[in-house]
Amino acid sequence: MITNHQINIPKSTRSEAECVRITERVLYIMQLPPPVHGSNLMNKSVYNSKLLNQHFLTDLVNLKFSKSSRDIEKFTFQKLFKVGYYALLIIKKIILHKPDLIYFTMAPRGFAFYRDGLYIFILKTLRQNIVLHLHGKGIKKTADRNILNKWICKALFKKVHVISLSNQLTEDIRDFCDSTPFIIPNGIANPVFSLSYIRTKNTIPQILFLSNYIQEKGILVLLDALYILNKKGYDFSARLVGAPGDISIEYLEKYLHDHQLAQKIVVVGPKYDQDKIVEFQQADIFVFPTFYSNEAFPLVNLEAMQYSLPIISTDEGGISDMLRDSDAGFIVKAKDPEALANKIAILLIDKDLREQMGNNAFHHFSNNYTLDRFEANMKRVFDQAI
Repeated sequence: MITNHQINIPKSTRSEAECVRITERVLYIMQLPPPVHGSNLMNKSVYNSKLLNQHFLTDLVNLKFSKSSRDIEKFTFQKLFKVGYYALLIIKKIILHKPDLIYFTMAPRGFAFYRDGLYIFILKTLRQNIVLHLHGKGIKKTADRNILNKWICKALFKKVHVISLSNQLTEDIRDFCDSTPFIIPNGIANPVFSLSYIRTKNTIPQILFLSNYIQEKGILVLLDALYILNKKGYDFSARLVGAPGDISIEYLEKYLHDHQLAQKIVVVGPKYDQDKIVEFQQADIFVFPTFYSNEAFPLVNLEAMQYSLPIISTDEGGISDMLRDSDAGFIVKAKDPEALANKIAILLIDKDLREQMGNNAFHHFSNNYTLDRFEANMKRVFDQAI
């Protein structure tokens, strides 16, 4: 739901607007998968949106700088060459197609910030109508590094439309925007509606972690919390689903062996598509204790919500806006295994609370975070911006 901007098209002009909308051109400047991560998946949803494609003539500059997540932060001369190539391609498409709107998903930090800043300055020089969509955070930290960065940030956000994922995340850009950002949370398709959805009834509550095995995603914090619970005699099982990142499967299995947890916790590895759905269906509690510095609006929490799972997560990015503490789950302090263990313990022993929070999570998801709602919100922003 768009909360900061009120978008109104007068009734007398709506039918006329519908007639001319198909002639309006939107140029997408974004990166599509691979690599696969939250912002790229949302970019794919925008690009493939039937609703947007029915109302706008769209074109794409697909900024392919990395083939895998491990390559994203690496600098190479090939990436430098591609910066120039895509700059020329953007100029060419603007001259040939004369878009009414540029939709740009920009990076908030690192080398990619300066690269995207170059593209935005080109767009401004060509006097383009720009919507900047921020899928991460880090603008404020980037600006605070030096005076030049602060000047760049102010210049980039001047006289552009900005989309933020949540009210909390607008704090990251508050000092630089000269207009009120649109608030559009991420949305995902709901396979529950098209599948025979049967939740596994576990005698012992099952905990699910699903993310890449990266320290900042909180997987070791979770293991420490589960070790605490095991020492206190709580009965549970847990499954750790994800691909190795800076933590290997071997390291996790050694931790389980050394802490006598191998009988209760399984290191599953990556799961995709139907196999991933089964993991959600078999779980009773979803735990995502992230402290990733660029965490914004993690899709994995939305996936858990659509399967009616109570969620325990941290106050990173827009997660608090997503969950509403003690309604769809609990928010705990990051890097605090004891606090995490305490909240998990509450849900382990109170089945009714687990089910109530899970139901709240599903209804909150259905009312706010479906892909249809996301696409409708994007269309309204495009309408107003044009």
